[in-house]
Amino acid sequence: MPKVRSPKVIEGSLDLSNWNFEKNGIVFLNGEWSFYPEKLLDPNDIANSPHYYIKVPGNWSLGNPKIQTSKGSGTYHISITLPKDKEQLLLKVQNIWMSHRLYINGVLVKEMGMPSLTKENNEAKNTPYLIKVDAKDKLDIVIQVSNYVYYNGGIIHPLQLGNEKAMETRYLLSFGTDVAGFLMLLIFGVFHLNMYQMEGRESAYLYSGVYFIILSFTVITTGEKIFMRLMENIPFQIAYRLQELSIYSGFPILLLFIRSLEPKVAGKRVLRIVALPIIAYLFLVIFTPCSFYTSIKYYMSIYTDVILLIFVFRLIYILLLRKDNDLPNDEFVYIIASSSFIAVMLCDSALFYTSLISTNLIGKACLFGFLLNFNLLLAKRFTNKMNEVQTLSENLIIANEIKDEFLVRTSHELKAPLKGISDMASQLLKESNLCMTVEQKDNVNLIQDTSVKLSLLVNDLNDSVKLKHGDIKVNIKAVDLYVLIQVVYQILSFDIYGKKLKLINQVRPNTFINADENRLRQILYNLISNAIKYTESGKITARIEEKGDNIILMISDTGIGIPYDKFNLIFEDPYKDINFEVRKNSDTGLGLYISRELARLMNGDIWVSRSVLGQGTEISLMLPKGYEEALTIRYIERNVGREEKLNKPVVIDESNKLKKVLIVDDEHINIKMLSMILEGEFEVYKAYNGEAALKILTEHKIDLVITDIMMSGMSGIDLIQRIRNKYSIIDLPIIVSTIKYNDYDVELAYQAGADDYITKPFSEELVLSRVGILLKLTDTMDKALKSEIAFLQAQIKPHFIYNALSNIIALCYEDGERAAELLSLLSRYLRYIFQTEQFGQMIPIRHELDLINAYVEIEKLRLGNRLIYKTYIDPVIYEDKFEIPALIIQPLLENAIRHGIFNKDGEGTVTLSITEGEEFISIVVEDDGIGISDDEIYKILHNEKGKGVGIRNIIRRVKAIANASFSIDSELEKGTKCRLFLPKEMMYAAEEGEKYFV
Repeated sequence: MPKVRSPKVIEGSLDLSNWNFEKNGIVFLNGEWSFYPEKLLDPNDIANSPHYYIKVPGNWSLGNPKIQTSKGSGTYHISITLPKDKEQLLLKVQNIWMSHRLYINGVLVKEMGMPSLTKENNEAKNTPYLIKVDAKDKLDIVIQVSNYVYYNGGIIHPLQLGNEKAMETRYLLSFGTDVAGFLMLLIFGVFHLNMYQMEGRESAYLYSGVYFIILSFTVITTGEKIFMRLMENIPFQIAYRLQELSIYSGFPILLLFIRSLEPKVAGKRVLRIVALPIIAYLFLVIFTPCSFYTSIKYYMSIYTDVILLIFVFRLIYILLLRKDNDLPNDEFVYIIASSSFIAVMLCDSALFYTSLISTNLIGKACLFGFLLNFNLLLAKRFTNKMNEVQTLSENLIIANEIKDEFLVRTSHELKAPLKGISDMASQLLKESNLCMTVEQKDNVNLIQDTSVKLSLLVNDLNDSVKLKHGDIKVNIKAVDLYVLIQVVYQILSFDIYGKKLKLINQVRPNTFINADENRLRQILYNLISNAIKYTESGKITARIEEKGDNIILMISDTGIGIPYDKFNLIFEDPYKDINFEVRKNSDTGLGLYISRELARLMNGDIWVSRSVLGQGTEISLMLPKGYEEALTIRYIERNVGREEKLNKPVVIDESNKLKKVLIVDDEHINIKMLSMILEGEFEVYKAYNGEAALKILTEHKIDLVITDIMMSGMSGIDLIQRIRNKYSIIDLPIIVSTIKYNDYDVELAYQAGADDYITKPFSEELVLSRVGILLKLTDTMDKALKSEIAFLQAQIKPHFIYNALSNIIALCYEDGERAAELLSLLSRYLRYIFQTEQFGQMIPIRHELDLINAYVEIEKLRLGNRLIYKTYIDPVIYEDKFEIPALIIQPLLENAIRHGIFNKDGEGTVTLSITEGEEFISIVVEDDGIGISDDEIYKILHNEKGKGVGIRNIIRRVKAIANASFSIDSELEKGTKCRLFLPKEMMYAAEEGEKYFV
């Protein structure tokens, strides 16, 4: 490559008078050459002939089909001004399709083939060469080119001009890399074929060996074309047939090689279909003239490159995402690198030989990279196999029994959830678009649910091994059984989708038993999920009985039942032969076996208490009765600063600007730890149950909630759902606290509406970081909302105010009282707009209607009798109990008048209707104006640039209101109808303080 960027040829001339070949390096003669189409001109005839300018390098018909056809003749000409130092120069001609004569300073110096104006007299030949250039002030180069056999013609690769040393060095480097590549590929090909014989006839070695040998021949028939130079007298047709065969015959072998690395890349039938066009092309190469098969070579090159890239990317994709990837990491990296190198090499070669790039150095580098990585792969694979054999031989006696049992159970248990994840993920990918449908949301929920089940199954696998070795430890404490059952029901709620099945919890709140919380949840999950599996309709009920110091939990279903003689068998090793009829095609898995062992570890037991075939089963779980810990505090505490203020009312300065954080947990120690972390930075409120937390939220403006998931009475999941019924994720962020590695709790919390989570034991840095980030996000959204109202205020264009004032002034001479009334309305309208501080501010609906009336009267002053305004308002709407977000109706009226009626010829009517339904308030703004096109409606609804800025703002605000909706219907020249539904639950006036919605 030149050390300095080569100057470009401009209109057939190149000035190198200031070029230092020793310092600046080789020059590529690229740019605008003079071109004489369909003529083979001698140097003496150049001056008097008309010409065009054509880009070199490149196909002569590319972009110039009217000047020169793909097959024919033409003459290239360039005039070069050389530097004054008369050093010896060399010219390198690489690739000219498909025969040419080279004249330098009027002298014929080289003839490659026999150019001719007729196909009959033309003789094709194309081999790279170097030629000396006499040192003169000027260098005049004329090249006569003919092509009648290839799919296009012209100077395909750059001509290179440089001093003798630089050019010979570059030539030797290119020639040497081709020779080295040929020898290396040939040696590796033979080596791999030998490995195929030695390594049990592994197909990867066979395909790689054959491909390397074919590729070695490709190297010497392309680039410097060593084969053509050695066999100088070989006919062109034969030489290029061999070149085509070497290039394209390797593709089917390469595809077979990729499939041998990973069979899932493509099935045999797909492989045959993909290879069929390549095989057909090879037959054309053998049996048809060069001019025929090269006419489709361009398309075949694109086809093979695309197929190769698909195979390579699919191989990489499968290896990256495959769950059961048993390749060692180093082998995996080598396979990925080798595949990438071979893909880049072949694409680079295709681009180089179609003149889209000027050098194939990248391809040559990738060839060596491919050889290096692939043979490192073989060496590493051999080493890994030896190490593996040695390791297996040392540990086989000790680990064989455990390994076999574990592998069998793993493969058995993971089939169903893995298939569920795979199938639904594929379905989601096929159906997803910018707006997810309800079905797609269900699929996402199912993926989350399946992943929860998968994690629980993996835990079961681990527990089964630990139970055999007595490694499981339990942490016994008082646990609220009601809350645990509720949480498990929520986790499994998706499993009953499509079934006529109800989950009923008859356990009383605050029913405590002594157990390990997480192990008890695992037992409940196994029992209830097993009941769901074998119950298609009816109900699953959880109820309790007290028996002395124990509590017996009974899980009953209305499923298929279990034979009496199999009651104990289901709790034994589940992989023994269970051949009774009702369960012969099913499995109980590890769940019931592990559940019984865990119950016994916690001083309890599990048994089948009742079962009738065809009617259902009842399984009982007995555990010791627990007692709620005596907490001295069961009321709400608000604490500011480091000082504890229990059992005392605390007076807070209303000017305090600290953010308010509510901590909800039924464990005093957890609240204490979080309080110590947050106090000083935030104003801390505390609640020991969900009801107390909801009460605090009604009495105070809380900025963030931190809640535990497992609480007595009301679980954290239930609390989050009740909070989200009133507050959006922007209004009130929620963080859940959970034990470490409890992923299914976190997923359940996210589904309920949590924003983030923290793990126990608490990290001060992590807690402060996550609380701070969420509060900053909330502040950012508040600022964004304020900018929204500023934007709306900016929509009051100056000419609107000017026209209104001008019309009022004119009215003063005719009707002074009417002018004063309208001036007062304009003042009220502007004052209302500019004093509104926040879009989300809730105001009585009658205030919005007053604003609308003022605005309409002002517009009537401008439009006169052209504007007819009608209203239908339910009388109950005027009561102060109904509140709406400020400025959510007026922009719709403004849009109807300014864009619908103003541009209409004649009079127009705008109608506002507000009616009360059972759950919603319906607001309809309708006009009979010019209407809106379907394209504009689409842009408005999808937030694209265009008209309707005010409506887009309304849409964004409505989307942030739970259960609210907005629709727009319009027909050109007939009018537009905007319909807004607001839930009544968010419209009731607050008893104290001010409510805000986004």
